[in-house]
Amino acid sequence: MDIEQRRELLATLPPNEKKVIYTSVDGTEISVTRTDELTVKDFSVFLKKPGEEEFTATFIRLLIDLHIKKISKPDEIDALSKGFESIYKGEDCSALIEGIDGKTFPMQLDKLDINMVCAQLLMIKQEFNYGHGKRETVYDPARGYQMAYIRWVLSKKNEIDKIVEAVVKEYIPPEKFDN
Repeated sequence: MDIEQRRELLATLPPNEKKVIYTSVDGTEISVTRTDELTVKDFSVFLKKPGEEEFTATFIRLLIDLHIKKISKPDEIDALSKGFESIYKGEDCSALIEGIDGKTFPMQLDKLDINMVCAQLLMIKQEFNYGHGKRETVYDPARGYQMAYIRWVLSKKNEIDKIVEAVVKEYIPPEKFDN
């Protein structure tokens, strides 16, 4: 689904309802539950790996996993960057996942398809909670905030500690990662 189709699906999710959004080849499920916590339509993203307990998938987890992938296979940084830029631009996540079939990383928390779907969902969550008539943001679209952090992680700099600290403290990422 592209970002608009996924946004429409999530916008119609009833409060407190849980919906499985994606199931990977290995059986990992990504689901969402509408919480209305920050604003109306706010939702949480969850991962459920086979044989493990479900847990909340966070933006920090995504950034750390991308950093791990980057340092374990530096020759894939450009491909990773292009894939996440495509998600940011709203392209069909399913088509992007088909395009990465077979890409593996020696070190990772989650497979790349899981990262891509989670990134799309977290960007939509950002847009539901920030922007016109909601919580303030300097980004238009609001998902630009998260994309700036993804660009920072995938840059040539290895500043994961600085990046995670900035996310936790809700700092604006350096301007050079805005586009």
